Amino acid sequence: MDKPLMSFLDEQAVYLEKERLKYVRLSYLYKITRPIKSILKVVLVLMAVINFIFPLILPSFIGLGVIFVVLWAFNNPKDTFEFKLKEKVLPTVVKKVNDSFKYVPLGYNHKSLQDSEFLSKGFFANTIKIQGEDYVGGKIENIDVEFFELKFSKEITNYTKTTGGCLLSILLLPVVFIKNIFDNDNSDDDIVAGVIKDEKVFFSGLFMNADFHKEFKGKIIMIPKKKDTLKDKIYEIFEPQIGTKINVENPYINEHYNIYVSDIQTGFYVLSQNLINRIHLLSEQENALPIISFINSKMYFVIPWKKNLFDFNLTTKIENGNYFLPYIEEINSFEKIIKDLSLDTRIWSKV
Repeated sequence: MDKPLMSFLDEQAVYLEKERLKYVRLSYLYKITRPIKSILKVVLVLMAVINFIFPLILPSFIGLGVIFVVLWAFNNPKDTFEFKLKEKVLPTVVKKVNDSFKYVPLGYNHKSLQDSEFLSKGFFANTIKIQGEDYVGGKIENIDVEFFELKFSKEITNYTKTTGGCLLSILLLPVVFIKNIFDNDNSDDDIVAGVIKDEKVFFSGLFMNADFHKEFKGKIIMIPKKKDTLKDKIYEIFEPQIGTKINVENPYINEHYNIYVSDIQTGFYVLSQNLINRIHLLSEQENALPIISFINSKMYFVIPWKKNLFDFNLTTKIENGNYFLPYIEEINSFEKIIKDLSLDTRIWSKV
């Protein structure tokens, strides 16, 4: 690593260590407020039920509510330190490593994800929210690329909470009945119990798109067979215009993937033996099967993984610029992915 870069990293390390020590001290106070908030939350729920019958405790309820709001506004110091790291420091570090790179802590390129057509597949059909973070975009060897982490969430029924809500509603029925007898207003109080659903991340991974080396019009989508849902297979039968299924000369790929092409000739033109072998190698190296699409001279893929880019530990002392070396390795891993997909450098250069 060159001296100017190391000197710059040392300067950033000094600044970040000062911030870290400040938030470590705040974290001790935060640990005290957390159980207090939990207790207050339970007390407020109980008081809300009691206040339903005896409105006289309303002032106490409001007072405790104000205290709860104040404590709730005390952010987790770890989250605040992460903001300083990713908003103030990492953008400049990423820029120093590759001058063409731009780093954004939160968000993703919605258009790129839409253009990949991954969301049209049944595996992602029940997605209710998409979260993106750690966006890096720029050039690698004159190739326009972008990488970012994605998390897909869906709703799942929480049977424990649903059952608890129903039991609570049953227990409150006598209270509501008595209140309605002695209440002066003529309106009835209803208790509503229903299905309670939680939001859960069902898929997380690294998304990449890059300019492909061949000019073509059409679509090729490679879906791991475990993620090719029944819905997709029904579409394949009743809506054949979605694509023709093909096999390639690689037993591993044929065993693990369903490959759909808008045109057979275009499919084999894009999926050269060299590229298929590189996808095979990448899958084994990462121990994961990426979802891949080639659409109108662009390549898109999302590879499932449990990694967290640019992760940190608040308790880890930042002694010098070496603290940033794992982050730089992660940045360089993007370049490695591009190279792993190209045995011949011409693969990424349009004629």
